[in-house]
Amino acid sequence: MKTNPAAMKATTFATLRFAGDNLDPQDISNVLTIKPARAHRKGEEYYAGEHAGRLRGRTGIWYLTTDKLIESDNLTDHLVLIERLLYPSRGDNRRIMKIRDVLGRSGADAHISVFWRGARGQEPPAIPGQFARLVSEIGADIETDFHNDDD
Repeated sequence: MKTNPAAMKATTFATLRFAGDNLDPQDISNVLTIKPARAHRKGEEYYAGEHAGRLRGRTGIWYLTTDKLIESDNLTDHLVLIERLLYPSRGDNRRIMKIRDVLGRSGADAHISVFWRGARGQEPPAIPGQFARLVSEIGADIETDFHNDDD
């Protein structure tokens, strides 16, 4: 049975990742109020899945993905989740300051990845300027991976 690409819904999610050789992921978990999808220190053994099995961390990682937390194809919903983790209420930058402290002490970096797949001819979403400004406060880069079914 063939799928009609024009009838396919968009697939959207975002990731928030902190990585660095000296990163203790527990330091990030102590600041943010959510369990990461994966977290380990450099040299620590972790389970990477059925096919990869157990691996040893090449660097420290704290990794969150929104696709298991939000059932929405609206990019804004995924970005709002990350924004609320970092900035729980308007004007409350305590988490941002604590994350900056952890990153400064550990030399780790922050990364945001945004994934979107839309139907043929559907316009890709835009990253809101407010979100980009917010994540720049922790020095995070934003990588986008946007595709249509006709790409």
